[in-house]
Amino acid sequence: DAMLSLLQEFFSVEKNAGPFLFNRDVSLSKILIADKYTINLEDVEKKPSIVIMRGAQAWGRRGLDQVLGWEGKNVGERRTDLVQGAFNCTCMSRNGLEAENIGHMVFAFFTYFKSVIRERVKGVHDVQGVVLGEEMIAKSDSDVEVSVVPVQLSLLLQWSWLLEQTGKPPFNGATINPSYKNGETVTRFLRTAKPA
Repeated sequence: DAMLSLLQEFFSVEKNAGPFLFNRDVSLSKILIADKYTINLEDVEKKPSIVIMRGAQAWGRRGLDQVLGWEGKNVGERRTDLVQGAFNCTCMSRNGLEAENIGHMVFAFFTYFKSVIRERVKGVHDVQGVVLGEEMIAKSDSDVEVSVVPVQLSLLLQWSWLLEQTGKPPFNGATINPSYKNGETVTRFLRTAKPA
């Protein structure tokens, strides 16, 4: 995942990370940075952690029937839409102040590096906002108390697709093929027939 890789890259630079220097070798890393379900609260007992996960997505319906244009008489129509989405980061540590500091670092990363996110995370059209939540306490079965600070990144993704004519009835042999264009636009191709 590109967003996970960006956070790991940011925290692997000592002047960015300070005492929370990330290393792909878990035994050398001072912080764990992973996607959800790979870190449990017992891991946080040993090292502070950042867990990143994709949040909800919703169609934006921001265009006039989302039609971009026609690809030719017998090819089909190209459409686009903006999808509202989010990434959620949960910054965790046994020490509340440490969790707050990591949360502020992630918040600053998302705020200062919006252009890098648009450039490196395919499909991102715009970074709309960043929210730093308040510290909370989480408990595990082993009575370990962990401080948790959530950070949410809201963004717009641009999806484009081509509705092609294949001469077959609708959805007969339909396929969805993801591809990327210019490093920014997520393109989906749907091959289906138009009624005769």
